[in-house]
Amino acid sequence: MPTTAGPFTSAERLDPQEMVVLHRVFRREIPILADLVEDAPGDRRRTAVLADHLDLVLGALGEHHEGEDALLWPKLRERAVPGDNVVARMADQHEAIAGALAAATDLSHSWRTRGDRDTALLLAEALRALDRHAAAHMDDEEEHLLPLMAEHITAREWSEVGERGRRSVPKAKLLIFLGAILEDATAQERQQFLAHMPAPARLLWRTLGIRLYKRTTARVRRTNAVAPQA
Repeated sequence: MPTTAGPFTSAERLDPQEMVVLHRVFRREIPILADLVEDAPGDRRRTAVLADHLDLVLGALGEHHEGEDALLWPKLRERAVPGDNVVARMADQHEAIAGALAAATDLSHSWRTRGDRDTALLLAEALRALDRHAAAHMDDEEEHLLPLMAEHITAREWSEVGERGRRSVPKAKLLIFLGAILEDATAQERQQFLAHMPAPARLLWRTLGIRLYKRTTARVRRTNAVAPQA
């Protein structure tokens, strides 16, 4: 008989909305970067700015999926037997995304080195292909997988995926990625997300992170971006 992680107390229960908030980063950043790469003038400084941001976003997407593969799918296969076909579909979609992600990452590295127009166009198209795969997967995941996760995965188990992801982000980029997560969050989502962080980290976000994210986003997008609030 398959084991389960429940029944859960309210403190143990996973809030599936956390996954939705994280997904918004990739839904927003990948299409934006595709357009920015396509329109880039070709100078090395601009190429480096965009390639640096691509490293952060693409690396986070890959690590997020690897964390799910390693830490979530085995538990769900064991516990959520009626939903096993959903889990299998998610795993298959990850394989397709991994191929698109690898292609975009390779082109991004080539573009950083060469900075030529032809590679930029290929990279922009690769990012759009990645976006199509990732958006379809996230739609499917949010509709069909999140209810299974809420029933069979604890908040602590989900936090292990997040912690693995945080460890993969360079320390100098952690506040920037936090800003990316909070940018489109509602006030309630932002409050809940920050509540899980240690007090020193929340203070660092308020005193340094908000301004850093605003500067970084303005440099990447060449807009007067409004940073998420504390």
